[in-house]
Amino acid sequence: MLKVQNVSYRYDSWNWWRPRSEESSVLRDVSLDLEGGCCLGLLGTSGAGKSTLGKVVLGLQRPNKGQILFEGQDLYASGGQLRQRIRREIQVVFQDCYSSVNPLMTAAQIIGEPLRNYERLSAGELRRCTGALLEKVGLSAGDGSKTPDEFSGGQLQRINIARAIALRPKLIVLDEPVSSLDRVHQSLILELLADLKSSLGVSYLFITHDIQAAMALCDRVAVMDRGEIVQMTDKPLSLWESESPTVRSLTEAVLPEHPSLRRSLS
Repeated sequence: MLKVQNVSYRYDSWNWWRPRSEESSVLRDVSLDLEGGCCLGLLGTSGAGKSTLGKVVLGLQRPNKGQILFEGQDLYASGGQLRQRIRREIQVVFQDCYSSVNPLMTAAQIIGEPLRNYERLSAGELRRCTGALLEKVGLSAGDGSKTPDEFSGGQLQRINIARAIALRPKLIVLDEPVSSLDRVHQSLILELLADLKSSLGVSYLFITHDIQAAMALCDRVAVMDRGEIVQMTDKPLSLWESESPTVRSLTEAVLPEHPSLRRSLS
């Protein structure tokens, strides 16, 4: 369904203290495939290029080289009408659940925004759809009248997820969707995402630095480091035994559940 083909992306330097010819490469010849109904994890530390690749897939940052093919169509070479259809089929959930919403809108208005943009629904139909979506993510239809400040972080991320699934997309880019939540709410959101993947048949591109979260949700994992994929596996649990220095840095960063088992960092 999604093919990332030899994608490179760089930021040109415009600073007066560095020559204009210097360039900072964020992605270097990245290639990967994502099948329908699957979850592919992009795992890596901060600065590995994960979020930049997510923005390229979303159509927000044009690559300097390579192609993004969605169902065989080049995202950046498509015409206006086709590009609009592709945009409908690819949605996103960001890390910061608070900055992702308009604080002056109600939950129903937030969730209904993509429906208003792409569907012609009556007020009653829109109300029924937003209520059903709220219930789909574990909230109640009555929560639709509340504003973002009346929700916890975990509840607000559920609203962002409801907005993302409103148009029944084929692909959702999840950019660190649980990293700002506590461990309990992380687990609940991951369970919700797994349930939606199964019931809706949606695919995920799951961007994360958390190896445990990746293993909980992903069918395949691509490990990134300095703009390149350094390891790809369809057996996420095998990463615990990986000899890759990049992967080892991620596994060693995981703290045991009980404080008495944690190694001293001094």
